[in-house]
Amino acid sequence: MKYEYTQKEKENVLANFMRNDKIVKVPAKEKKKYILLAEFIKRFERSQKYTETQINEALMSVYPAGEHVEQRRYLVTFGFFERTSDGSQYWLSEQN
Repeated sequence: MKYEYTQKEKENVLANFMRNDKIVKVPAKEKKKYILLAEFIKRFERSQKYTETQINEALMSVYPAGEHVEQRRYLVTFGFFERTSDGSQYWLSEQN
């Protein structure tokens, strides 16, 4: 799943939901979640594989407490990351 958005939409979402590089509130609308995750994945290297623990730690450093599991799922659902069937390894999708 991929959402199209304008630079203005991106700026509005970042202004409304982020402070000091941390997400202060998770938006209800999926498109806004998508925009935030599109910014979040910039922290990762394309050629590297990550463990679930590494993904969780990165999410917990940015998202409000308790949000990391849902956001990790969205990373895969939105096509930002791919993962092994057992969820032990994650890597950036070639689509991004």
